[in-house]
Amino acid sequence: MWLTTNKLLSTKWKALFVCGMCFMVHLDIVKAQSFGAIDKVDAGRSGDSVAVYIRLNPEQLKQSETGVLTIIPRLVAGNDSVLLPAIHVMGRQPYYRYIRHDGMGIVDSTDIVMWDKRRYRPFTYVQKTAYQPWMDNAVLLVTLTKTEGCGDITDDSHIKRPLAHPQLVKAKPKIETRTGSVMGSVKVIFPLNRTEIHPELRNNRRELDSIRQTIDDVRSDSANVLDKMTIKGYASPEGPYDNNVRLARERTDSLADYVARNYGVDRRIISTDYEPEDWEGLKRFIREATDEQLEYRHALLAIAESQLPPDEKEKRIRTFYPKDFAYLLENCLPLLRHSDYRIDYTTKRRYEREGEVDTIWTLPKYRLSAEPVYTRNKPYDMLFALKTNLLFDLALAPNVEVEFPLGKKNRWSFMAEYWTPWYVWHHNSRAYELQLWGVELRKWLGECRDRRPKLTGTFLGYYLAIAKYDFEWSSVGDQGEFISGGITFGHSWTISRHWNLEASISAGALWGPRRHYHGEFDDTHLIWKYNKKLFYAGPTKAKISLVWMIGRKAKEGRR
Repeated sequence: MWLTTNKLLSTKWKALFVCGMCFMVHLDIVKAQSFGAIDKVDAGRSGDSVAVYIRLNPEQLKQSETGVLTIIPRLVAGNDSVLLPAIHVMGRQPYYRYIRHDGMGIVDSTDIVMWDKRRYRPFTYVQKTAYQPWMDNAVLLVTLTKTEGCGDITDDSHIKRPLAHPQLVKAKPKIETRTGSVMGSVKVIFPLNRTEIHPELRNNRRELDSIRQTIDDVRSDSANVLDKMTIKGYASPEGPYDNNVRLARERTDSLADYVARNYGVDRRIISTDYEPEDWEGLKRFIREATDEQLEYRHALLAIAESQLPPDEKEKRIRTFYPKDFAYLLENCLPLLRHSDYRIDYTTKRRYEREGEVDTIWTLPKYRLSAEPVYTRNKPYDMLFALKTNLLFDLALAPNVEVEFPLGKKNRWSFMAEYWTPWYVWHHNSRAYELQLWGVELRKWLGECRDRRPKLTGTFLGYYLAIAKYDFEWSSVGDQGEFISGGITFGHSWTISRHWNLEASISAGALWGPRRHYHGEFDDTHLIWKYNKKLFYAGPTKAKISLVWMIGRKAKEGRR
């Protein structure tokens, strides 16, 4: 016996009455109510801290199977900002993908994670951050992003909430404003014909650190605010002009991205420009050189100042004056591969006037004591799964399967199985014996597999198995061995943190020798009668399996 067994809810406008020193939510919140997720937002200075308060609407947090609602609060003033822990309300698939980890990528260790099935009150978010002077002009910006399926953004809204500040001030402070700028130049070396930055290459670390030092010098005065940074890259007049255009443009963009990523400069304030070939720099070098250094200095300068195409200029210098070109190649052209930058900033100094009275804004105590909503489960790295086919268990056929995910995109897995019902009873006149070893390669179907939990969803498998058996009833039986192969189609459902339920059916063929016998002499001897070839094609397996997902404790992802 070889058979085994996935309205816009009509919004009622609420009148928001605020007493004492609490403030009405900014009107931009109306836009975010397309999600129906935010009930109230408030923020203000409380002593040496700034407190942020968000109350969620539990009735409107339900997500689709693949949806994620991400709420990110941020204090912003010009180019300064503080990012606060985010809230992620997840549908079933992304939640279990997060629980079973596998590099979720969007969740920081301090973030709050909720599964919409486990919503519970109070839905109150309170975070405090240290007060800094630039926050005097800050607003609370809450971004709500709703994604579906493969990460497509289906809705995106923002709430702006002015930060509440001291109220009773007899005299406004005087603010003095001035502007300034600093400039510099660096020579970052790139691999031949490449555009990515390698800090460890030659003197790149020193050149890049000089940019960092310039930025730090500006920021050392807390009254300075970065307004704009301009980077212009140059390539040297050698090689095809069209390729130099590409190199100058992409290398300048790479340097801008590196500064934004590593030195805390908002990429939006960095503008770039480029010069494909620095002929002005070359002409300046030729004018300043001596006749001993460049034998045909005047001829070279005439070519450089001509109206010929760049490639033709380079060709003439290289062809007619090879000795001078070699000197330029060693002593001049490397100096022309440089990047010039300029940082513009504004200095705002606040002078407190005599007689100023300061009043501290505070959140009511009941808000500060409200408990945020955190996930009840901690994520883990899913390593492999253990399974048992419940249908075979009911048929008194012990079996075990182990399955390993393959690759980073959750597209493939490998499964091995072993069955061993091995019973003889009724004075050896009846036997139910089967030993089977099998393997199966599975491909998991569907879009964006890397956003779904491992070993979950619909799959197509290709299996191969070998077995030996002995089936006897009333002293008449068959023994033999067989090989089987075919395909499997099935689905696996997530039912809890560590458990899945899987159903599948297989079809294929099995073949091998079959020996028919009779038991005689009180079944102490098995008398062979005849041999036949066993062959069968059709349904071969049916499964309803309980799956235990096994993993190890994992670190949280990073946004």
